[in-house]
Amino acid sequence: MTGFEPEQLGRKDASGQIARQLRNAISQGVWQPGERLPTEQELAETFDVARATAREGLKLLSATGMVVSARGSNGGTFVAIPDAEEVAEQLSDAIQLWYRAGNVSVHDVDEARWVLEMHCVDLAARRRTDADLEAIRRPVEASRDFTMDMADWLDLDLEFHTAVTKAAKNKILELAMTSVHLARPATNSVFVEFLDRAAVTDQHDAIYQAIAASDPESAQAAFQRHVSYLDETRREALDETSAADVLVATLPAVRHSAAERPLA
Repeated sequence: MTGFEPEQLGRKDASGQIARQLRNAISQGVWQPGERLPTEQELAETFDVARATAREGLKLLSATGMVVSARGSNGGTFVAIPDAEEVAEQLSDAIQLWYRAGNVSVHDVDEARWVLEMHCVDLAARRRTDADLEAIRRPVEASRDFTMDMADWLDLDLEFHTAVTKAAKNKILELAMTSVHLARPATNSVFVEFLDRAAVTDQHDAIYQAIAASDPESAQAAFQRHVSYLDETRREALDETSAADVLVATLPAVRHSAAERPLA
């Protein structure tokens, strides 16, 4: 086990200690994504424990999503090779809990969303492919049916913003946007009933047109107009409750799909 220097185990929860040491080693790059970990027998000898204890340690590590198991002659336990969606799914519960426990406000979420997505629309205008354009255009056209249920319309809204983010071709931005979107189901409830769906759809279309024209400046300007409208609408909704802002933790959760649902 080149590069791995195990620490002596304490008396209690040996399997948990093994899992934590292996997890830390993976995080530090001792084993790379796709690389095979030592066998149960090798781990048992390294930590001086029974094979069953080593096996339980691997099971605990597997539950974190950091490793995967494969059977057969070429099987074993391997460091996972996750994509952005898998990482987001693994993080979603922890992030949701953090939102619920912390002092994160609706304004905090909107402000972070503005900073991140402003870069996304800029990069999307520079890097989009024809396939990206079709993925962005489809929900814009479909969302012109204003008779559909609001939850279904918000699904199209999610599809639009996800497509724009993916067109930026930056996995870190994609993951960061996911963490922002995780709060959107709750923040939506503040002002969703005040939205003019036709106005939002037209704003989405303006963003799409600028990205299609490969015009980053126009794309950012269109997004700024969109965000300004949403900010104005949020303020209008809060004025009715005489509140300057609202903590995400105080808002009810609403229907959302997977790990993401931005408002608009």
